[in-house]
Amino acid sequence: MKAAILQEPGKLEVTETKTPECLDGHVLVKIKACGICTADVKMLVKGHRAMVYPRIPGHEISGIVSESMTDQFRKGDRVQVGPGLRCCKCARCLNGDDNQCGQREILGFTRDGGFAEYISVPLEGDIVGALNPIPDNVGFEKATLAEPVACSINAQEKAGVDFGDTVLITGAGPLGMLNSFVARHNKAEMILISETNARRRKTVETYYADVVLNPMEDGFFSHVMDITGGNGVDVIIFACSQTGLNESYLKILKPGGKISLFSGTSLPVSSVQFDQNIVHYNEIKITGAYGCTVLQNRQALGMIADSIHPIEEIITNRVKLDRLIEGFDYTEAKNGLKTIVEV
Repeated sequence: MKAAILQEPGKLEVTETKTPECLDGHVLVKIKACGICTADVKMLVKGHRAMVYPRIPGHEISGIVSESMTDQFRKGDRVQVGPGLRCCKCARCLNGDDNQCGQREILGFTRDGGFAEYISVPLEGDIVGALNPIPDNVGFEKATLAEPVACSINAQEKAGVDFGDTVLITGAGPLGMLNSFVARHNKAEMILISETNARRRKTVETYYADVVLNPMEDGFFSHVMDITGGNGVDVIIFACSQTGLNESYLKILKPGGKISLFSGTSLPVSSVQFDQNIVHYNEIKITGAYGCTVLQNRQALGMIADSIHPIEEIITNRVKLDRLIEGFDYTEAKNGLKTIVEV
């Protein structure tokens, strides 16, 4: 089969390689589409903490069952591939927090992923993955968005985004917009999005944000307070790796407000210092969010299928597998939003 193999940071090539076997308890999926994530770009440019090289990257995957060695799926089934593998036995898995399984593996990171023609997914054994049937009204491209939507669901479940909330999302990239999509589903009353890129600010005006702000302008934080009538926001979701938590953000939260550290960051952004008494007296809740669970992947597909809100406009670029590097360049340059690799 044809696949993109990342030998090490900076060395990616599309080449012929052996098609994976469909072992007992496995399902072989013929990949139809796979989304490019900023994490994929990071592993190409400078490496990733969860990456094991050499590797076929890609973790936002949809396709058709080509062969099945389990009773759970049949040849021809349309499926979304949940990238997380888990043991199903540890306390975290049994509690439904399988994204924190101590034996967790990730397709596209520790095991070969979706920038290929085929992928074999274990559904039985010591470490298992997950396949989810794609609803009839959801195409393969939209199905690839289920994983990042699931990550947004995870963040907002932990932060408790709820009916009537005012939510500030930092970053109007694909993940910022998908967090807006989920917040709409959660019945948030007002969504504010801050973004430095003028083109992206224009994109989110139509639906994804009630108010669009430029955080680089003077008076950004006072403007947020003015918009909210001096009350502040209920939830802040950091969906941009270049923006970190600081005391100014704490001060625009309502008492009892919540913060989601959704995007990973690196130094110096990741190193923060603030007066913890603000958290203490205002009873502020700060949560992390990493990846998503099997259940959240299923919920995401259902949300995409049932939602009246737009989501497909996030997909602004498509490339074939043999032109994958062009998709990476497009994503890194922030020329648009989401790139889908058509396999």
